[in-house]
Amino acid sequence: MATDLAWIGHIGIEALAAAALAGMILSVGLTFAAGVISAVGPLAAQARGAANTALVRSSLRMGLWIALALWAPIMVLPVQGEQIVLALGQEPAIARLAQQYLLGLACGILPALWFLAIRSFMAAVDRPAPALWITLAAIPTNALLAYLLITGKFGLPQLDLFGAGLATSLVNSGTFLAGIWFVACCRPFRDYQVLRYLWRFDWPLMLELLVVGTPISVAIFMESGLFSATALLMGVINTTAVAAHQIAFQVAAALFMIPFCIGMAMNVRIGHALGSNDLSGIRQAGFAAMLLGVLIAAIATIAVVGTRFELPSCSSTNRPGASCTYQGSTRCDQKISSALEVLLEYRDPAILERRNPRRSSSLHERQESHRGRGCRQ
Repeated sequence: MATDLAWIGHIGIEALAAAALAGMILSVGLTFAAGVISAVGPLAAQARGAANTALVRSSLRMGLWIALALWAPIMVLPVQGEQIVLALGQEPAIARLAQQYLLGLACGILPALWFLAIRSFMAAVDRPAPALWITLAAIPTNALLAYLLITGKFGLPQLDLFGAGLATSLVNSGTFLAGIWFVACCRPFRDYQVLRYLWRFDWPLMLELLVVGTPISVAIFMESGLFSATALLMGVINTTAVAAHQIAFQVAAALFMIPFCIGMAMNVRIGHALGSNDLSGIRQAGFAAMLLGVLIAAIATIAVVGTRFELPSCSSTNRPGASCTYQGSTRCDQKISSALEVLLEYRDPAILERRNPRRSSSLHERQESHRGRGCRQ
């Protein structure tokens, strides 16, 4: 959805705020379902470590069925999106725009959940590369489709927010079809015959997936719920605050995915070691994952601090008459200034002058230089 938001930001600040609220509402259901489905990875990895091919196949099959079962209640969120946004005290205009985006996203929910199950299976059998290449191809494809459907270029209808959501749904469907093709036709995936007896249920295994996946879902749900609640509270302030929060949140979410995926890899390695009764392998996988997580978090923190003024300009609105603001962003407005305050505490020169006159003068000179450069651009 990051590429969606990059284009939606150029529609207007209201559209960006609406997309932010829509994404937060939909994430409530998606994160819970994703946690349950992610249990496919460790269970399939443990079965592979024990050389139980049938159990590996059944893990993915039950993951696909669980995704289908969870999809039905999740669909309530996009269908009733406008009423949910209004009930949360948001503006009616924002609620209508959020409903448009949610309706566009609705068609891609089930394919996205199915692809998550397939991706977990690929990781469990030590072949995550196809999922990576599918995702890398999906990102520019989504960006292109979103641009075309938002703007109506090359004779296509101009669908605005609905077009952005529809583009994501089409890409989600494409990623799922590509994943199915890989597991059905390419080695080593086809050796597991994952589509064989697809209609058969393994009730004990499904219960085990729920037992393992539900705590994961609750943990992820609590984390995402914190950000969702923050976005809704921003809406109480004003539309600009919602848009600014979404920019900052998107940066944090993108960087969070790196250590999160390190954790997924750790689950797979521990599953392999557990299946083969390799206790030393369990300890090594846990230690390596924690070390990598700390290192990546430190690097990400430095990167955000170093680019805190450039990142918000990627989602700036391109409206006529938009005024230049400090820190050198082009065609930016007050929304970006607010985003900078979210990314890093804004330091008022007047306050700094009372504390340190020399430092305040230096900061004022840098701001004037950046403001002049931005207006010239």
